[in-house]
Amino acid sequence: MNDVAHGLREGGLTLAYHTIVTLRDRLRHMINPTTLGVRAVVTRNDRLLMVRHRSGATPWSLPGGGVSRGENLAAAALREVREEGGCAAQVEHLLGMYCQCDQGLNNYIAVFVCAATEDTRPPVGDLEIVDAHFFLPQDLPATTEAGSLRRIAEFHRDLVGLSESW
Repeated sequence: MNDVAHGLREGGLTLAYHTIVTLRDRLRHMINPTTLGVRAVVTRNDRLLMVRHRSGATPWSLPGGGVSRGENLAAAALREVREEGGCAAQVEHLLGMYCQCDQGLNNYIAVFVCAATEDTRPPVGDLEIVDAHFFLPQDLPATTEAGSLRRIAEFHRDLVGLSESW
């Protein structure tokens, strides 16, 4: 694919993602849903897996997303690691259960600690995720989402069984 076509595709995907997120957030304010999600602190050789979303002031975060109806929480976390981070992993334990109850949203998030079993293969042409990398803890991107930074700090303090705000 030539550079112009690639740039147009990436620009279109970014615009579409930003529009979808904006509409989703407005809808949440109107209906005030309760949702269930997962995130994963994924390690490999002392590095942490981070994914970069297409838009936002803090686009880097731990991989994660929504849980499908009837889906096991740990299975959902592993699915999200595969989809967003492009690698397989194994769940080691539950770090904690968190609530993001603001901005018209009641979002409960289970965070699992996982070990990657292979290197990442960042998605190409994905609507949501632009990049995925393993970082040393001291080299995390400056634009990492605050909730992810708190979860990483808890992980490094060997905390488990937490129940906190996101």
